[in-house]
Amino acid sequence: MNRHNLQHSEINYVNNQNLYKSSVLIIGAGPCGILSTKYISQNNNVLCVDGKNDIGGLWKFEEINENNHPNLQADAFFNSYGVLQSSLYEDLQTNDCKSMMCFKGLPPNRKYQEFMYSDQFFSYLQQYSQKFNLKNYMALNTFVLSVRLSKNLTQDEKLQLSFNLTKRFLIKLVDSTDYNSMIRFVQADSVIVCNGHYSVPNYPNIENEQIFNGDLIHMHYFRKNKIEKYANRHLVIYGCGPSSQDVVLILLKRQGHMKPSKITVIGQNNQIKAQSKSSCYTEEMATERLVYKAGYIQKFNSPNSVLLDNGETVENIDNILYATGYQYSFPFLECNQQRDNIIEFYNERKNSFGPLYRRMFAVREPSLIFLGCVSTVFQLQSCLERQAIVAQRYIDNFIKLPSFTEMQESFKSDYEEACKTSQDGKNYLKTTTEETGFTDFKYTQQLQSLAQLPLDEDFEKIYKEIVYPTYISLLSNGNYAKVKDLNFEQCIGADYAPEEGKF
Repeated sequence: MNRHNLQHSEINYVNNQNLYKSSVLIIGAGPCGILSTKYISQNNNVLCVDGKNDIGGLWKFEEINENNHPNLQADAFFNSYGVLQSSLYEDLQTNDCKSMMCFKGLPPNRKYQEFMYSDQFFSYLQQYSQKFNLKNYMALNTFVLSVRLSKNLTQDEKLQLSFNLTKRFLIKLVDSTDYNSMIRFVQADSVIVCNGHYSVPNYPNIENEQIFNGDLIHMHYFRKNKIEKYANRHLVIYGCGPSSQDVVLILLKRQGHMKPSKITVIGQNNQIKAQSKSSCYTEEMATERLVYKAGYIQKFNSPNSVLLDNGETVENIDNILYATGYQYSFPFLECNQQRDNIIEFYNERKNSFGPLYRRMFAVREPSLIFLGCVSTVFQLQSCLERQAIVAQRYIDNFIKLPSFTEMQESFKSDYEEACKTSQDGKNYLKTTTEETGFTDFKYTQQLQSLAQLPLDEDFEKIYKEIVYPTYISLLSNGNYAKVKDLNFEQCIGADYAPEEGKF
């Protein structure tokens, strides 16, 4: 659906000219939105909107940032989120191999790296969208300002509309480059939220941060131009997850003479312990070009030093990079929280929210569906596709959800289990490699039981017997860099993609 069609106050989703099917609005045209559009448009009237000028979400690289934006204050995303929509930095490699990144029925190009670079995966998303004509269902440069439950609108709000409310949701759309422009409304029976969760940075609360006189940014703002700024300087990376390890790999192994003089990585004890065993950086650790320290930054001691919680001081710091993750953010819902009250956040850092059934369906309004909010360990894209299949089968009435009470009890059980590993519930939307915890395998079983479809046994065998054990053996010894050099082509096949029609 092109932008011209969106000028009218009310839109019946007639892409497939079927007025008897559900109307579904999908927020976001990244991988989740692309998959949702592919599956749900088969039997329903679908509109997928995204603020960028093309599909891909954060996989679509953007040069523009808060410092060079031509009209930042008018930007709809910035106005709502307080930051610009994310894009991955240049030359990023995926954290997963091709067989785990691709979707059913379309293998990646043989010429692509086993661990694709971001531009290669972006091209793959374009190919997938073209194969299924998905852009026909999309309105780009379009931003969702609010999602309302029609039943909760006041009489005054209803009188301001020039049409009757006939569907569950009322959605307000604007031009993404100017949130005061092209204001219009659409209605929908269901809304699928695929807006990602890598745009709003999670900043640590550290005492005296304002006295630091070096360059201090979050990973959200990391770009290739930082490599020169970090060269021959002491860089502290706060956080030791995949993003942190990517930066270490880029700066120490791929830059020649542009390397930092020293990188100090500070993070959680169990992760630091594993990374300290790495055979990838033996020389760098021996010469203290790379130093790992377990703990938390308690405060800034001076303009170029920090104090850790164990009393140790890290001195002579030139630059700091926060690799401290992101927050979930849904301003199009939060602005109506008092009236609609569909979701709530469970801690100040906003890294956990609910109540959700199977970490997808809003218990208080199951026609509001969240995709891509679960951070899986390795089944990155397959989890998204399976969630899209579950959403399709629910909307198409092939499956039913339990009662409100049963869903609420299921959520309560899942959330309390997550609180055993972290009291603030931050792990509720994360899977783990610990067999006693909430693993990728357990989540797949939950979704498959809900979908009532046969499991793709070939895919599961590849994952369980080849990919997963290989990853774990390397990562448990801190050898993240070696993962990116793996090649599974001989044991999996050069043209493998999961089979269509299976879960």
